[in-house]
Amino acid sequence: MDLRLTVDLPRDLDRMNTLRHVLDGALSGLGVTEQTRTDIGLIVNETWANVIAHVRVGVAFQVRATVDEIQCVIEVTNPGESASETLNALTASGHSLKVVRSLADAVDVDRDGLLVKVTKLL
Repeated sequence: MDLRLTVDLPRDLDRMNTLRHVLDGALSGLGVTEQTRTDIGLIVNETWANVIAHVRVGVAFQVRATVDEIQCVIEVTNPGESASETLNALTASGHSLKVVRSLADAVDVDRDGLLVKVTKLL
C-alpha cells in the first residue's frame, strides 16, 4: 500500500475540509482504524489552525500526505517570506502544536513555528 496526495491550497477553510475528507476516505479504504483516522483528522485540523496563524490571506501553500503500511506523513510547505509577522492568540498559546504533538508520533517545526512535517504511525 502506498498513497501520495499533494494539493496546493489557498488559506481557505472549505478546501482544507475537502482535503481532510478525501484523506479520511482514502485511509478508510486502506483499512486504517477509525481511531487512527480520527487522530489524523484532528492533526490536519490543528495543522490548518497553525497555518492560518502564520500565513497572510491570499498566500497559497502545499499540503502533502504520504501513506504506507507503517505511517501517514502530513507535510505543509513553509511559505517562507510570506509568513505573517503578527501572531494571533492561537499561535501565542501554542495550543495547536500541543494538540498535534499529543496525537502524532513525530512533529518537526521550522523556526517560525509553522508546521512542516507530522508523522502518525498506523
